Amino acid sequence: MSDTFRYEVQNEIVNTLPKDKESLVAFLAGLTKAVGTLEIANKRMNLCLQLDSFDEGMKIVDAFKELYPTEFELSLTTAKSGLKAGKPICLLQVPYGFTKQVLVDFGLMTMDGDELNGFCQGAPKDIIKKESSKRAFLKGLFLGCGSIYVPSMSGDEEKRDGYHLEFQLDDEDYASDLINLLEYFNLQAKTSERGDHTLVYFKDKEEISKILVLFDLTECALKLQSIINERETANSLNRAIICETANMDKTFAAASKHLLAIGKIMGEGLFEALTPVLRDTAQARMDRPEDSLQELADFLGVSKSCLNHRLRKLVEIADELPDNE
Repeated sequence: MSDTFRYEVQNEIVNTLPKDKESLVAFLAGLTKAVGTLEIANKRMNLCLQLDSFDEGMKIVDAFKELYPTEFELSLTTAKSGLKAGKPICLLQVPYGFTKQVLVDFGLMTMDGDELNGFCQGAPKDIIKKESSKRAFLKGLFLGCGSIYVPSMSGDEEKRDGYHLEFQLDDEDYASDLINLLEYFNLQAKTSERGDHTLVYFKDKEEISKILVLFDLTECALKLQSIINERETANSLNRAIICETANMDKTFAAASKHLLAIGKIMGEGLFEALTPVLRDTAQARMDRPEDSLQELADFLGVSKSCLNHRLRKLVEIADELPDNE
């Protein structure tokens, strides 16, 4: 299955990051919830984000630096846990001195005095009060745990039968909050289970297109619409060809029946015994075997109903003749 379109969506996401602070916090909160892990060593706790590539890591580091004046470490490794376990990743490490602040700022944990007081359940409601923050949060969440596939791509890339966009979550409370958040934007998601994960997904191409617009992914939204239009045009063309082929088959079948009847009449030496009207009709059918009934009727200058009556009469005459062994 081709991942090209998904990579294009991810690339446009990291190149259209929110500009205002509140939306940027919401974006990073969604991303951190999806791909964040905590590493504890020597009584020190570091927040780490498992990202797909070094280029993506650089973009996210720039986003973090808009909020926190410190250096962030990037390294290429293999994910040990989380949704990306076992896959090659770019690991972004938040310094020890900022980890607690980031977790609290993103609404992912609470503080009890100077100590963290456990993880918050569900979406960070204090972070996503504004509509712009809700959009940014969804955008960050999708970058971390989202996938999108389309049924056809250009060139020799693989084709898929249906449109599909999903969020893959390992938290049922989060899945429920995500569904409610999507409903706020009039998007009706479906859910299913995949192993230990909950999928929140869409298969309707119009809904998927709305999500790309919601994320301000103009280029990908336009490309998806182009794919939809191209595919629907191809499907319409295929239906037209099938319909035309069926009509041609009917035309040839009818012509064959008429020609066999005329041939049988001629074989019995009875062609000249036909009435002038039937002789003219029989001769026209033999001269124009590929014509439809309407085309043949127009050639003879009669109605289609009249032509049908004459041809049926020829078939009846032939049916009354003995079979020639």
